[in-house]
Amino acid sequence: MGNIDQGHRKNQMSNLARVILSATIAAFSGLNVGWHISVPNMPQTVISKCSGGYWSDSVFPACLPMTDTMGLSIGIYALGGLAGSLASGYINGRFSRKSNLMLAGGWMVIGGMLSALSVNTVMHSKLFAFSLYTKTIFLPLLANFKYCIGRVFVGISAGLYGSCCGIYVSEISTKQSRGALGCLYELFLNLGILFTQVCGLYMSTVSSWRYLWAIPSILTVIQMILLYLFAVESPRYLCSVGKLDEAKAALFKLREQEDLIEWTELESHILAHASSTTTSASVFELLKDKNIFHMILIVCVIQMYNQIGGIGPLSIYSVTLLTGVFQGDALMATTVTLASSAGNIVATMIAVVYMHRVGRKGFMLLSTIGMTVASMFLVIGSASPNSAQLAPLSMTAAILFTFTYSMGCGVVPWMIAPELLPLVALPIGSALGNSCNWIINFIVNTVWPHMNAGLAGYSFTVFTAINFIGILFVWFFMPETTGKDLDTLTDDESILDIK
Repeated sequence: MGNIDQGHRKNQMSNLARVILSATIAAFSGLNVGWHISVPNMPQTVISKCSGGYWSDSVFPACLPMTDTMGLSIGIYALGGLAGSLASGYINGRFSRKSNLMLAGGWMVIGGMLSALSVNTVMHSKLFAFSLYTKTIFLPLLANFKYCIGRVFVGISAGLYGSCCGIYVSEISTKQSRGALGCLYELFLNLGILFTQVCGLYMSTVSSWRYLWAIPSILTVIQMILLYLFAVESPRYLCSVGKLDEAKAALFKLREQEDLIEWTELESHILAHASSTTTSASVFELLKDKNIFHMILIVCVIQMYNQIGGIGPLSIYSVTLLTGVFQGDALMATTVTLASSAGNIVATMIAVVYMHRVGRKGFMLLSTIGMTVASMFLVIGSASPNSAQLAPLSMTAAILFTFTYSMGCGVVPWMIAPELLPLVALPIGSALGNSCNWIINFIVNTVWPHMNAGLAGYSFTVFTAINFIGILFVWFFMPETTGKDLDTLTDDESILDIK
């Protein structure tokens, strides 16, 4: 009997290890997404202002002469994310979960290398190199074009990853581990932002800035190899397309083989809803279902709060924003930015450990409340006539904002769609939610410089109001999904029953 129990425990540990390994490999994509979110910040001057001269001794330009093009490259990353999110509505319904992650990785590799190798070597041929004018005008334009196209491609990858990774991790996880594993994507994303900022301190030079764009492409290739070799396909997806034997084999790689309860429940649910698991249902047909419409609406709003609360100004524009708050002290602004990034890691780890206890709704409330308070403190600290004396308050507010953001609004949106939506609505609902995320990302990061110039120290009053509305929405309308089986929420007759 003792040997049987010991073998039983070893089998459980082996199954759990496969779940964790598969989820970690998939969620590692967040590191590359975070890397490309933050990578333009540190080397921006070197790239765009040509501090090292227009040409290096190699075939690559020392820099990419830009004025407004750098700002455009930040915006088009979000537009690429929007395109990828919309495309995920199609590919999540047509292809397997692992295939979708591999496809997203392909866009990441190509996009990163296009930006890293932003030069047209053909321009050095006799046909085009007939004058200095040709070299100094047309080549920089083409180089910038390839750089921006690379940013679009990595944006498409980020949009695909945001939807595909959340679905895959939710479907392979157990009810108990789904919350913790669902946080891994945001954890890796924050690590990517932090690593980029640290690397940018040492690699923002003419000779090395291109490596900052090439590194995530190399990491993505490694991830794709590991995904192909070691990650287990989603049993839920395989079951939905009628591959029952493959689904059962995949589930038993992730769960204890002697326990058939989950397989029985999964098979019976898929078969009971066989008529509704077809991928041919259009968005208009799905939205006619009142319950599904409400669920998709909640997913979209929660995804919007991943960006609409003001995290963009405190990440992409953090150094510029905080330099103004600290009366021109750029060193202090950089220090606070790095401290905030490190704090994000700690906050996400707290979510990993306590997500199953506190719950999705609980962390969203903590997050929106914390961001509201921090926004108020930022206004007080930056708009006060004694802003120099209130610098410690502003510093605390900035760190509190990003810390509380990372515990809720940073992690919950990526896991909410698979937990709220039935399989038939999951591809489209997830695509719409992620699209809302990227639309808000583009709007906030485009409007912010003008809003900050117009409102100055009072600019975060807007985010104070937005985050307060978020508290009310989460409290009254967001259902708790922690510990519930996938698909069960939309089996209820009314959304009011699950508040």
